[in-house]
Amino acid sequence: MSRSRQPPLVTGISPNEGIPWTKVTIRGENLGTGPTDLIGLTICGHNCLLTAEWMSASKIVCRVGQAKNDKGDIIVTTKSGGRGTSTVSFKLLKPEKIGILDQSAVWVDEMNYYDMRTDRNKGIPPLSLRPANPLGIEIE
Repeated sequence: MSRSRQPPLVTGISPNEGIPWTKVTIRGENLGTGPTDLIGLTICGHNCLLTAEWMSASKIVCRVGQAKNDKGDIIVTTKSGGRGTSTVSFKLLKPEKIGILDQSAVWVDEMNYYDMRTDRNKGIPPLSLRPANPLGIEIE
């Protein structure tokens, strides 16, 4: 007497939001009997099967790719249970792009640097020897 398996059910995802290529852990029930049983995985409409790593029948780890939708379900498909459902969703965040005129949080250490042309260390004079207003901007 063969007993048919229940379809996959996704009950949790961690984190539940992120930018493309965020590594996520999917939790649920009946997520497959092994790595070869997992035949489909989509998050927000993007196929994530290539990055999926089947851990157990209740856990899959993968990376979220460039998705079509900003928010969507996590759908797992297995040979043994068919297409599943999801009680949770994932929110895809848009990465911030920094243009040439935008400020960014990059710190450059200007105290010492190595000059490859002369093969010597170059030191910048201490703050006490630098001009007080190197850009020439006057406050009025």
